[in-house]
Amino acid sequence: MKKVFYVLFVVIMVSVWSCKEGGKAGKSMLSPVSGATNELMVIMPKALWDGAVGDTIKQFFGQAQIGLPQGEPIFDLLNLPPARFEKNVKSHRNLLLVNISRKADSASVHFFDSPWAKSQKIFKITAPDEEAFFRIFDANKEKMMGVYLKAERDRLIEVYRKTPDKKIFNLFKNKYDILLHCPGGYNINKDTNDFVWISSETRVDSKGIIFFQERYEDESQLNYRIIQDKVNEELKKYIPGPLNNTWMALDMVTPMMTAVYQYEGEHYAVLMKGLWTVVNDFMGGPFVLNVVLDQKNERVIYMMGYVYAPEGKKRNMMRQVESIIYSMQIDFPEEKKK
Repeated sequence: MKKVFYVLFVVIMVSVWSCKEGGKAGKSMLSPVSGATNELMVIMPKALWDGAVGDTIKQFFGQAQIGLPQGEPIFDLLNLPPARFEKNVKSHRNLLLVNISRKADSASVHFFDSPWAKSQKIFKITAPDEEAFFRIFDANKEKMMGVYLKAERDRLIEVYRKTPDKKIFNLFKNKYDILLHCPGGYNINKDTNDFVWISSETRVDSKGIIFFQERYEDESQLNYRIIQDKVNEELKKYIPGPLNNTWMALDMVTPMMTAVYQYEGEHYAVLMKGLWTVVNDFMGGPFVLNVVLDQKNERVIYMMGYVYAPEGKKRNMMRQVESIIYSMQIDFPEEKKK
């Protein structure tokens, strides 16, 4: 096996400063958020936006999304001066307010959850000068990124849970004791021997979810190299390429990133992101793989999402399949099993 370099990334448990906004009843009356998916609006004077403060924000939130074959930013950034921050834009999904003023006694960060629209996430940074801004931004940027990214994923999951594809939902619930909320437009390509492959196909691109499970016997099954070998074994067996003697596989040359975390707060899990390829062919694209230990049912669950879009952008499509993966519920009330 060719040597693979792994980039370890931290899945951040977000801890933020919250401001109460009138409880659930008040929030239920709010309008939906505005703005495009994966868009962050930064409220600050243009002079700051065009200077070092703006560059710092752009470099972090606009950095290239890891795991894509071509460079795409994590967030699309918009700048709006405070004087233009009026009612018609206050419902934007993700807002970052920056106020640098000598009147401020010290630097601070405050978080606001849904003040003007449902599921809205807002951070406000106040600082007496630019140096103080740089310090507090650097100390809190990972938390802010985590909040914004999770909010985008949760918005998609909420939509998928309201109107899941019934055939796919019932397949996973009845056969695999899993709730998976997949939107319409996906078809079941394969369902055999604890292996499921579903995909949404158009003339120009493809999105897919691959699921399989195995009995849990030893903790070595959750070693990342063992996981890779197992995934490649299953892909070769069940996902053929377009020509004879071709099949889907993980790209073992391009660096992957991996992390260990607790899925749903209690299940040991391994997350991987990287590129897939087709052996003996030129197809390929990004993937995300979530491997979850379900100790109660003595099984290891593999849930993989992938995108094929040779001529198009892939970031938003990847976040869609990732949201489907994260919609998976292993522990759910008995009444939902009926």
